[in-house]
Amino acid sequence: MLTHQHVPFPDVQLLSQALAASVNSVVLVDVRQPDQPIVYANPAFERLSGYPASEILGHNCRFLQGPERDQPARFALQQAVEHGQSTTTILRNYRRDGSLFYNELTISPIHDAAGTVTHFVGFQNDVTERQQAAELMIHSQTLVQALAAVRTQESVFDLILRDGLEALGGIGGAVLLMHEGALRVAARHGPVEASVWQDGDLEGHRPSPDALRTNTPLFFSHHGELTAAYPELEACTGGVAPVASAVLPMVEDGRPLGTIVLDFREPHDFTPDEVHFLLTLAAQCALALDRAQLAENLEQQVENRTAELEAFVRFTELADGEMDMLALAQRAVEVLGVLFPGCSNGYYVLEDGRWKVKIYTEDLEAEPALLASLKAGLPLSTPIFAQPVQTGEPAFVDAWDAEKEQVAESESYQAVALYPLGVDGTVRAMFALGLKDTPHWTDHHKAVFRSVGRSLVLALERTQAARRLEEQNAELHAQTLVLEGVAELTRDLTLPGGPHQLIGQVMDLVLSLLPSGYASFWEVRDGLWRLITQRGDVGRPGWQAARERGFPVGHFPTLDRPWQTRQPYFQGHYDPVHDAVPDLMDHLLSIASLPVMVQGEMLGVFGVGLFGHRPWNVADQALLITAVQSLGLALERAEQARQLTDQRDMLKASNEELEAFTYSVSHDLRTPVRHIISFGNLLRRTMTAPLDEKTERYFKVIEEAALHLNRLIDGMLELSRASRQPLRLETVDLDRVVEAVRQEVMVGAQHQVTWQVSLLPQVTGDATLIRQVVTALLENAVKYSRTREEALIEVWAEERGQTWALFVRDNGVGFDPRYKDKLFSMFQRLHRQEEFEGAGVSLANARRIVARHGGLMTGEGQLNGGATFGFILPKSVP
Repeated sequence: MLTHQHVPFPDVQLLSQALAASVNSVVLVDVRQPDQPIVYANPAFERLSGYPASEILGHNCRFLQGPERDQPARFALQQAVEHGQSTTTILRNYRRDGSLFYNELTISPIHDAAGTVTHFVGFQNDVTERQQAAELMIHSQTLVQALAAVRTQESVFDLILRDGLEALGGIGGAVLLMHEGALRVAARHGPVEASVWQDGDLEGHRPSPDALRTNTPLFFSHHGELTAAYPELEACTGGVAPVASAVLPMVEDGRPLGTIVLDFREPHDFTPDEVHFLLTLAAQCALALDRAQLAENLEQQVENRTAELEAFVRFTELADGEMDMLALAQRAVEVLGVLFPGCSNGYYVLEDGRWKVKIYTEDLEAEPALLASLKAGLPLSTPIFAQPVQTGEPAFVDAWDAEKEQVAESESYQAVALYPLGVDGTVRAMFALGLKDTPHWTDHHKAVFRSVGRSLVLALERTQAARRLEEQNAELHAQTLVLEGVAELTRDLTLPGGPHQLIGQVMDLVLSLLPSGYASFWEVRDGLWRLITQRGDVGRPGWQAARERGFPVGHFPTLDRPWQTRQPYFQGHYDPVHDAVPDLMDHLLSIASLPVMVQGEMLGVFGVGLFGHRPWNVADQALLITAVQSLGLALERAEQARQLTDQRDMLKASNEELEAFTYSVSHDLRTPVRHIISFGNLLRRTMTAPLDEKTERYFKVIEEAALHLNRLIDGMLELSRASRQPLRLETVDLDRVVEAVRQEVMVGAQHQVTWQVSLLPQVTGDATLIRQVVTALLENAVKYSRTREEALIEVWAEERGQTWALFVRDNGVGFDPRYKDKLFSMFQRLHRQEEFEGAGVSLANARRIVARHGGLMTGEGQLNGGATFGFILPKSVP
């Protein structure tokens, strides 16, 4: 009779009718019988499970779990039944047709008149949609995290197609990307034969272009829906339409990128949660593709800049030794052809009052009229040539106008530049560069052209002014002294006086290589130029006082200009009229001011004032630029060194505290564990024998738990000792160590093991600690191969340059490679305690020991396919 506590139900027939009419599934289980069979199931349960009552009654509920009878939820149910308690849990169940559904089950005990539990009633609800929505959310979060880490389009495609199909049970898919105004298949997954998803333009009536043009996803849930919407799709592609499909547009910042297509073998009704997941999938794919494209563009820029640098380095090397100006000009033409692909360039000299081309690129041969004009010579009044002659600076012309610039037959060019090559202030030659596909000069291209031009100027100075060779060599030697001096100053980057100490030392070095003067370092603070550091006497007290007060930013060009342009400002004949206090500065004849940059950001301005005229020749400028650039690099390295020192000290302190804490906690836990074991044994002896089965099981659980805790404590102590004790380095014979450990681990082994041990080397290390590592590897191999009828363990070593590697391979149960990252973590286990005992400490301790020797632990394996563990040690331990 169905009762609740001791109050009888007033009408059993009415109760039966209510249960039969209920939309919620209800079953009644008799817990008095050994297998606890179902004795009642209402029609709602038959509909939920798909089984008729005749196949339900008399069976335990576990038959619904199919192959998944080890679900954690079953343990909770068993505990509730054993203790006569109610509980609610969610099970993965299978219907009669094999389809999976998630069952939210609530069970409650039913007592007889004596208060004994006789039955359990179970109320069940299908929560499949809720569970699937939760799984989709987790899948979406995991996918977003994975996409954030990838850097190539191929990796993005793989993640999107693999994870999207896996999440929804699809059979195949494709990614189509925009390329030159059309959609192109960039990646496929799954079956590729007879696919309707092909390359095509954006015109016409097809799913992908339609979804992309309208930025609207398209879903085709049942067979025939796709071909009904697009009758000509199969004919024009030669493919076969899938049963169900999802077509997802990818748009980023209003830019159409492409579409993602997922196909299904069976009809698929897309739930709102699945639609949300797919829209998230498309949005994240668009972001990831944008990031990947940016990364590829940056890599290409780096490659281009590297090629430019290599070409410029080769040219600089040639310029150092070449004394023939025409030969060097020919080299410059070749280098500029690499630095500016597709350009025209040439070397011009002044002859008979006209600028005539002498060396030029081969492409000019294809324009005979223009080449004839250039060989005949251009007048001195030609604007593009006249400007550099007047200013002594290179000229850059954007949006080239052949008529305005008075150069006939040059209409095919869009941008032109000229670099004047002069000696002692007189322009003796010109180097010209023309671009046909670029209407504007970038700062980078200007800098490159200037660099080549400067190299040509240097060469011209050598060939035209051989008498100054010794003087130039002496000045270049001064530059070397700067580099060596700065290198010596920055040998020790620990600066007790902070960055200003290093700045002052570089000032002293620079002043030692220049005539009488002073050096200053300025920073912008509160809208004023503030004097931070100074070396040398400025010559006038009033000038010194004004400096200490500071100058308004924007009213002192000597400092403002390098700050704004980030370029050095050399004034060989200084005119103070434009600066804030000209009446206090008229005793200065030459000034140089250079920007000091740290990590690409402006820090301040380094200034040098001289009391005599100094033209600031190339060597002088190189000296100061080198000194200031080296100063910026040194300041950057000093800051990095300080940060690294702080981080190292914090990490060292943290490790010491952690090791001390581990050691202390491990010792402190010993006594409580001993008390648990001892008092458990005492309690057992005080109870009347024999003990019933349940009590005996309780005592066994207590004892096993205490022993397991003891093993964990031993592992913690072992790890702590391995970390704290100093290394005693000596020569360790791995042959002898492995043989000794092998004999030990086979004592008590319950299965036959075949050993294959190769000849092993001698290594440098702490013999005791290395033995612990070998013991961990061999014990694991023996333990995890004990389920094999014929266990095989192989041990061998490999010499790898400056390291030795030792490996141990077994044919045991192996492990799931997806969890490889947990192998060497403390207390991490990849197998259940009931299958293989252990505390999950030995491999973590082995990794710590090998790391202290400067080595590395390795582990590879497959589930039920064996495992290979090993370690790699340097031949010389640091």
